[in-house]
Amino acid sequence: MNKIITTVLTFICFSWMLNAQINFTAKDQVPDYNGKFHFGVNPGFHGGAWGDEDLADIAAGSSSLGLGGAGVEAFRATLPEFFLEQWGYEVEVDDFQHYQSVGMTDHVTFIGYPTDEHRDTTFYCPNHQSELFSNMYLDIWDGGANGTPVNDDNHYALYVYRMVTLYQDYVKFWEIWNEPDFDHSGNGFKGPGQDGNWFENIPEPCDMSIRAPVFEYIRMLRISYEVIKTIDPDAYVAVGGLGFPSFLDLIMRHSDNPNGGQVTDEYPHKGGAYFDVLSYHSYPHIDGSLRDWNNDIGDFDYFRHSDAATDGIIQKQSEFSAVLDAYGYNDQTYPSKVWIITESNIPAIAFGEDMGSDEAQRNFTIKTRVACEKNDIVQYDLFQLARKKSPESSFSGFDAMGLFHRLSNIEPSQEQITDQGIAAQTMTSLLADGTYDAAATEDLNLPTNVGGAAYENNDGSYTFVLWARTETDRSEVATANYSIPASMNIVNLEKRTWNFSQTGSLTNVSPTGISLTGAPIFLRSTSETVNVSEQSSLSQTLDLFPNPSQDNFHLSIEGTTPADLKVEVINVIGELIEQHSFIYTGARTVYDFDCTDWAKGAYLVKVRSDEGVEVLKVVVE
Repeated sequence: MNKIITTVLTFICFSWMLNAQINFTAKDQVPDYNGKFHFGVNPGFHGGAWGDEDLADIAAGSSSLGLGGAGVEAFRATLPEFFLEQWGYEVEVDDFQHYQSVGMTDHVTFIGYPTDEHRDTTFYCPNHQSELFSNMYLDIWDGGANGTPVNDDNHYALYVYRMVTLYQDYVKFWEIWNEPDFDHSGNGFKGPGQDGNWFENIPEPCDMSIRAPVFEYIRMLRISYEVIKTIDPDAYVAVGGLGFPSFLDLIMRHSDNPNGGQVTDEYPHKGGAYFDVLSYHSYPHIDGSLRDWNNDIGDFDYFRHSDAATDGIIQKQSEFSAVLDAYGYNDQTYPSKVWIITESNIPAIAFGEDMGSDEAQRNFTIKTRVACEKNDIVQYDLFQLARKKSPESSFSGFDAMGLFHRLSNIEPSQEQITDQGIAAQTMTSLLADGTYDAAATEDLNLPTNVGGAAYENNDGSYTFVLWARTETDRSEVATANYSIPASMNIVNLEKRTWNFSQTGSLTNVSPTGISLTGAPIFLRSTSETVNVSEQSSLSQTLDLFPNPSQDNFHLSIEGTTPADLKVEVINVIGELIEQHSFIYTGARTVYDFDCTDWAKGAYLVKVRSDEGVEVLKVVVE
């Protein structure tokens, strides 16, 4: 493998040297993102028993291992220089190939983090050495003087060149550093006019996690952009998981000039020229999204529920967008940026004043995915794949986030999926062949108390994701009644709930008078049209799916009203269960259908056999 990779690198290197380096910036062009929306996750590290391939198997699912996965379509990975220098630059190639084999694509990878040997030795503040690379202000290019097109003495440029050459086929978004604006001063969140704010002041190096002047971060962006785009013009360069619009403003109003960020012939562009993608982080439970100050009571009004949390994510996008607009990156003066979120979640357990519940977390996961697509965010990377601690040992909301329960104390095959993981698996599976349809969403004419969107499926049908918007602090209880407009010509709908990936249960509902709660449901339109009058004799067909008896059951049932018909069908189903060795695990009231819907089509009921969950489909002819 190493010989093959070395040969490929050598070939690519000499081929690359024949090409001129780029003559454009993000002020000139940003590649159109033509891929589908991706639901991603931060995989994290979970102990020696769990390799990256094991994490990919449980995240995305593996047919060969019989794993259903948790709906993950991409990883937010990392390839730090200190790791690649220690283990070899090719160390993660096999893992990325495995990610591809289980269906994951368009990964985000955050980069940086030098070896001790390549770390800047400058102490810009008394007690903290710079976290960034040394020699970044040497020339980026040397025309192949050392066997590579980049200047090998510019440690960051060489690292980026070697890494991107190897991983360009797997990584779509190169994220430069992780949270470079992590604020140690308390000034990052402040608005213009407030003391020390970053919109009008330049932060001290010690104020930021990079422990270096902001101009050096812009220098990283410039090196990244020039090197990555020369290797792969279609790749995307992203700012690294920003938390504060004020830091974005710093990037947009300064160049990489170490002398105050001024534009000169040597430093011709401000930072906006050196990235395609605005990547941001949002944790609504801690960023102020879920409260407003109330002068009348001298305290905060709280709204700690899933819809407010999702709204907080989009509000933060609006704040970043306002900065980009101010500098012309809105397809007016310069091209617009692409949007991704690379960390976000809310807890499953409430700590202190924070929100938190399994129900809120799973609702938030689905609602946020819908909100992302409605607001042109092309990837949403959840934090995190698995919870770091058990519920009883958790002491922070971040301990109670994940698609799986704690992995570090168990072996592969012992993993347990959380409610959030079940919801994510359902969400991805039901929307996998769908594309968000803005026009159809507008046609839904959703009232203010209903959230949702329309997705057009590959077969021309639609999937509608709908819910009643939550409004009560620390409650997911909400109700609404909604009808799909007649103009959309929807006749029948198959309803699935958040846990469909586990239950396999669906029901048929009318497009009118849909009862909604705070938990999103998935409604798929079908082409079946059923017309039944309320007569004394109706013909029924029972189909068993899957059908171990290989029979379909044709029944003639007498009933003078839909209610009588319902009771008789329930009785017959019970007899069939007994005749065909099914283990009936519920009271008969499990078949308590809404009588008004009997003329609408097919109805499903779930029973359990020795071979797993089976579904009885009752079709009214």
